Amino acid sequence: MSTPTLRFNERMSGYLSAPDRMGGDFGAAYEAGRAQGTSIQFETTITHTDLPALLEDASSPAVLTGTVLAPMLCPSPLDVVEGSFILLERHPEEVETDWMRYRMKLRSRTEPSQTFFLEGHKVINVGSILAAWKHTTTLYVTVYAGDAPAQSSARALGIMHIGLTDVHHLLAHAEVLNVNRAMRERYLVRFVAMFARSIWPFYGGALNELGRFPVSPPSTALRPRPRRRSGDDEAVLLCDPAGQWHVSEDVPDACSRLIRYRGGDKGPVMLAAGFAMSATSMLTPTIHPNLVELLLDNGYDVWLFDYRAGIDLPSADTQFTVDDIAYLDWPRAVDEVLRVTGAGSVQVFGHCVGSVSLLMALLDGENGMQGKVRSAVCAQFSLHPMTSKLKILESDLHVGNLLEAVNQQLLHPDTQRTAGNVVLDLALHAVPLPPGEACELPVCRWINAIFGLTHRHAQLDDPTHKALPDMFGVANIRCLEHLGLMMQKGRAVDAHGRDRYLQRPDLLRDVPIHFLAGERNYIFHPEGTEKTLAWLKRHNGPQNYTLRVLPDYAHLDALIGRDVAHDVFPDIIEHLDRYQ
Repeated sequence: MSTPTLRFNERMSGYLSAPDRMGGDFGAAYEAGRAQGTSIQFETTITHTDLPALLEDASSPAVLTGTVLAPMLCPSPLDVVEGSFILLERHPEEVETDWMRYRMKLRSRTEPSQTFFLEGHKVINVGSILAAWKHTTTLYVTVYAGDAPAQSSARALGIMHIGLTDVHHLLAHAEVLNVNRAMRERYLVRFVAMFARSIWPFYGGALNELGRFPVSPPSTALRPRPRRRSGDDEAVLLCDPAGQWHVSEDVPDACSRLIRYRGGDKGPVMLAAGFAMSATSMLTPTIHPNLVELLLDNGYDVWLFDYRAGIDLPSADTQFTVDDIAYLDWPRAVDEVLRVTGAGSVQVFGHCVGSVSLLMALLDGENGMQGKVRSAVCAQFSLHPMTSKLKILESDLHVGNLLEAVNQQLLHPDTQRTAGNVVLDLALHAVPLPPGEACELPVCRWINAIFGLTHRHAQLDDPTHKALPDMFGVANIRCLEHLGLMMQKGRAVDAHGRDRYLQRPDLLRDVPIHFLAGERNYIFHPEGTEKTLAWLKRHNGPQNYTLRVLPDYAHLDALIGRDVAHDVFPDIIEHLDRYQ
């Protein structure tokens, strides 16, 4: 018996122009083509020969046939001699984005030796219900000379649209073959329902609130190991409140953790993450190589350092300030690494609070840290934080004090499907997101409301974005209040607002520091890091301090972004190598 088959016709039209000087900008190419009158149109027949498979998987391919008219390319019609269509396919490099994909090998009717290859895609991503029409009717087109796509042979770029009458034509002529009349109607209804269900998460808005939460809570297990290397050896050390280190994973009151991955002989490097995170975020399994893997490849003895805010530690549920991290956690951890390795000093990479707490520890003058850190890379959060007006307003309102007044001591990310989290997520829609950063992941809105958005979605791939709920955890109010006080003051101060840390810049005179700052950091603007750099150079001279502003990066995405292994990590390795 023949398999049920879906067949429908699609007509689209638009404009093309040569890709020269367009820089890959489809919109600019379309406008240039419209001004020049270089139109393109096609009429195609799309045939899904296995309709039941399509109903189960919207990425099941279909056969595409038809004709293309593009006088700019060829005066005669171009026949589709080989074509395929995919209704919906998840884009692996773009967050919460599906593509409708069109691929056509074209041949001239009058000159059979003349061939082209057309690639087209419609972008289905998060937007209002009104955006669904634009997304599903706009096709971005690239045409190549020859039988296959190759960037060097790109001949034209543009946009095509499907109009209301064409949509009516498509729906009126859609048909199901190889079934009786009653089954035809059922299959068409099932197809429309499947398509609506597939795009509903992108456009459902508040009506899709439950669908934003995973059914299962994120994992709280120890984060993944790096890919194994010969000689690679893991060890876990936990520190109790008395400052004693234990070779055990069962210390009920642990307030610091060191995880060692033994690499080569370049010496120990400590890695510290941001607030309400774990240092194991630098082992993000969706990025290869991640920072730990790259350091191991380059011969370093890697130590992941979780201070008391680390979300895997019991101490994360207690109240503390950044002073505690700087005065207690950093000195204890550095001393333990030196004791175990026998090294005379360590190198450090600190991100966000891991960065500013390191600088505060080095500038404290009373905690015994002097001379023990050979060099450092400090990313995103410096001694002179500059932030957005919204974050300043939150600090001025003393939101932390208000929460404490209603006995709210800890803040947990809304990562589980509970009634409270659904209500919270609906409320967080009122907090403005940076332009272009709307998405359907509740934890993104939670991050934005509590800290400010940590990432640009354009820098993340979809698997990493989906892993964000595993990366963030509990945040305590006292530490948030301390961080807010620094924002208000525009400099690193202690929890009482006193200038405890900026009195002795000479304590950093012999510590080479390389700063990293995201050009588009929504939380800590790069101007703050530039101010810290100028302060250090003014007091200690310029020889030991450098800064790189990372184009198009924000904050956390400079650590877990899709291209950080090429854009960011070599910069870190270069500094560490210079002083290893």
